[in-house]
Amino acid sequence: MDEGRRRLLALVAGAPVLGAALAACAADPRPKAAPGPRSALDADVKLRWRAVRSEQTLLALHAAVAAAHPDLAATLQPLTAHHDEHLAALVADGPLPYGFSPDAVVAAPEVAGDAAGALAAVAAAERAAADTCVAASLAAAGPRLAAVLATIAGSEAGHGVVLA
Repeated sequence: MDEGRRRLLALVAGAPVLGAALAACAADPRPKAAPGPRSALDADVKLRWRAVRSEQTLLALHAAVAAAHPDLAATLQPLTAHHDEHLAALVADGPLPYGFSPDAVVAAPEVAGDAAGALAAVAAAERAAADTCVAASLAAAGPRLAAVLATIAGSEAGHGVVLA
């Protein structure tokens, strides 16, 4: 896939069809490994692993903020559900490093004492994760992984806007 098509994919990823797009990618019965040299495949495994770790980190942040500020739990719940979907799609979509566990515990991050500060930290983390996913989608050798990462990037960019 050329860079222009990937950029277009990244732009379109913010469309409100996130759930359907992720489900379609995860349900596709085609082989999950991209064709090409082993080094490109290994690079895609690393990209997927980093995206999984990012989703786990965002889920831990959401949980920590909801625990510290119960009044924010309802605000974060739909976004947390999106991250659960992202994680499931990434884990189901292709190979991960040997010994990897999608249920690995991520250390709870520090949470600001005031609700506004905590929410601002979540919004900043969402925007940073979106930027990282855009870069990863452009670097992916496999078009399926690029599409999943671009879709996740669009969702996380939307989360950052909603929370700001």
